[in-house]
Amino acid sequence: MRNQIEVLDMLQTIDMELSELEEHISEYPKRISAYEEELEAYGEKLESLNSEKQELLKNKSSMELELTQNEETIKKSEEKLFEIKTHKEYEALQKEISETKRMNSELEDKLLEEMEKIENIESQISATNEELTGKKTDYEEKISGFKEKLEEVETLYGPKKEEKEKIVSKISPDILPIYEKIKKRNGEVLALAKNEVCTGCNMNIPPQLFNEVLTLSRIIQCPNCTKILYCEEELNSEAKTG
Repeated sequence: MRNQIEVLDMLQTIDMELSELEEHISEYPKRISAYEEELEAYGEKLESLNSEKQELLKNKSSMELELTQNEETIKKSEEKLFEIKTHKEYEALQKEISETKRMNSELEDKLLEEMEKIENIESQISATNEELTGKKTDYEEKISGFKEKLEEVETLYGPKKEEKEKIVSKISPDILPIYEKIKKRNGEVLALAKNEVCTGCNMNIPPQLFNEVLTLSRIIQCPNCTKILYCEEELNSEAKTG
């Protein structure tokens, strides 16, 4: 039975190592994705801002063209005023000139608003570029680092699984289900029994039960936390005697 406890201890150790590797194998890709997604988000934001800027520039050009055309219309109309013979035609053309000037005044206000929008969006583009530049190198280094770590743990995982299978083959079929059940419930399976106390849950162990732990004649579970109890001194003694 001492040998079985030793093998269970080895199994628990390798299970903890595998659990840690599995945690890294699960966690590292998430971290890589998080950094990649943030960089992509910056790219998408810049693309959106640049697209918005292009639209604003297009509107601005259109307004400027309309302003110029209206100015030419006003100029031609004002020149025609000197050629008009009747008062009625004169008033109609004056009204047309006034209306065009009013439209241009509104256009100039809109053009100023559009130019402010362009200035604002250029400021956002500059700030976003600055943020991206500040983070890009740092994030790319982190992504590269996590990829290297992931490769390392994936390389270790396979041999560790094989090692576990060899250890499992040394455990009695009637003990392994007990181990798996406790592992599923508590995580840790073995607990050192010391001075009639289970160090897994710090509860007292009945004297008779503790004596059985000392002899290691069978698998003994803590009545409170159900972990498999072992006595370090006995195991060390067994190890020394072989």
